Amino acid sequence: MARRARHAVGAEGLNPTLSEPLADTVVIGEFCGTFAPHEPPRQSLACAGHIVNTAELALELGLPAGAALNEVLEAAAVRWPDDFAAHCNGIFVMAHQMGGTLRLYRDPSGLRNLYFHAAGDGRVSYASGIDALLTLPGVPRRIARRSLHEYLRLLDIAAPHTLYEGVTAVQAGQIVVATAQGRHALAWPASAPPCPAHFADAIDTLSELLSNAVQQRLSGARRPAAFLSGGVDSALLTALTFRERPDATALTVGFDGASFDESSSAARIAAHVGIRHEVLRFQRADYLEAFHRCARGLEQPMADPATLATLLAFEHAGAHHDVVIDGTGADEAVGSMPPRHVRFAVAYGSLVPQGLRGGLVHLLRRTPGLAGYTPLFDFEHPAETMMRWNGFSRAEIEVLCREPVSLGDAQFYRAFQHHGRHDHYERYSDLINTMPCERLNQATRLSGAALRFPFCDIGADSFLRQLPQDFRYLPTQPKRILRALLARYVAPAIWESPKHGFNFPLHHFLAADDHSLVRMHLLPWTRSELLAPDAVAALARRYISGERALLFRVWALVMLAAWLDRHPLPGKSS
Repeated sequence: MARRARHAVGAEGLNPTLSEPLADTVVIGEFCGTFAPHEPPRQSLACAGHIVNTAELALELGLPAGAALNEVLEAAAVRWPDDFAAHCNGIFVMAHQMGGTLRLYRDPSGLRNLYFHAAGDGRVSYASGIDALLTLPGVPRRIARRSLHEYLRLLDIAAPHTLYEGVTAVQAGQIVVATAQGRHALAWPASAPPCPAHFADAIDTLSELLSNAVQQRLSGARRPAAFLSGGVDSALLTALTFRERPDATALTVGFDGASFDESSSAARIAAHVGIRHEVLRFQRADYLEAFHRCARGLEQPMADPATLATLLAFEHAGAHHDVVIDGTGADEAVGSMPPRHVRFAVAYGSLVPQGLRGGLVHLLRRTPGLAGYTPLFDFEHPAETMMRWNGFSRAEIEVLCREPVSLGDAQFYRAFQHHGRHDHYERYSDLINTMPCERLNQATRLSGAALRFPFCDIGADSFLRQLPQDFRYLPTQPKRILRALLARYVAPAIWESPKHGFNFPLHHFLAADDHSLVRMHLLPWTRSELLAPDAVAALARRYISGERALLFRVWALVMLAAWLDRHPLPGKSS
């Protein structure tokens, strides 16, 4: 490969300027391109994201210590042509064409996106962003009905599906290989440090791995910060960040209302650690502006309620700090046990025929003192008991979309089916990995903030995943090893309190100004080719009248409508 590059920079960051790979070119930054297996082979390499081990790779490859990232990647692709990206540590996606073969890489964190479209003649178009992919010849801009159904049920769309017909998202930790003979997917090569036999030794190993990961990601930072929510994951990384950089700032998003606000808990942790602490509080006008920026800038609709607050926090971080440490990745690596009622519903409630379950639910609701037991039987599919949000049921989607609906092809349901009825920890942990972190991907992309994720470090992540379950979870100690390590830096009495996930007072946002967003986007519904207008309007009126159980369903429709206003589709959906 020729040693030429566009937008080549060092490991401290990658230029986000969009470029299309040319023959014999290395592109560092956002990219798009086309692979034509029946045309003369071209050689190109493109990478978007952030890689932290450039210097180590240069040493291993015999390059000068200060070798640029494009040179390192090019040499790595020559040395390890089949899986060179697996030698890189960071958050990234890559596309590599060589010798009639295209390889698309998405690192296991899934915190950067990569898409492709395969044409009937074997041509494969690919891009690090959907909008760029849709500009390439032959890529249609039609909504996939099954993806619309998935969005309405789960409030997001998980890879490999996307909203667009024929556009596929490379799954996290996957290598897609395309040749003239067709395409296939490979799993990311896995390796992990040896698993210690004793829990105390495992804590020591994790401490070293995470400390090194934080140090590596803070290298060269001038104004470092760390997000601190008050939970175990962010508290641990904040403590490690302060040890490395006492000049760092802890950032916490504050909300009105005790059920959402974690700033007081975060303040206690920050004071104990000794780190400077800043609480970010945004007003309704800020959230409305963020809503409009999301409608304009999201690659596809998503209804994670925390998206607006995440975008505002990332925008603030990007404006005031050049590197920000984030605790994402711990939940996925450590895993989790579902609540007891969910375990019962999956293991035993699912054995009861659906018709009989409906009768039991009706009886329980009418019997004093037993209504709280309805979740044990009140579901169509047991996977519903583990969903993050209360989206539309299959029957409701059929009414909205005016067509039969099957959700079995959605990645969430497929992952659920991989496990036996009593494999609760393994199943729930797998589902956590299946549910996308698109609000982080999209907020990072829109804000330009330099987010760094030490828990996604290739060493720390693989080490945590291969630990015995009792090192990661005990009935009274979820995230056991992380809690034990945090206790070395922060007294448990300071952080041992009930913790809810990062959330947002969604009902107050939607109900404000006499439900103005709901009225504007859902009354009336003008996209009759997608959803039944009368069904959408009826749901909106019920919510406005006080039926708060419809909150997430209405929010999904508001986000979909606002996004469609900014992303018009030619003709009708497929």
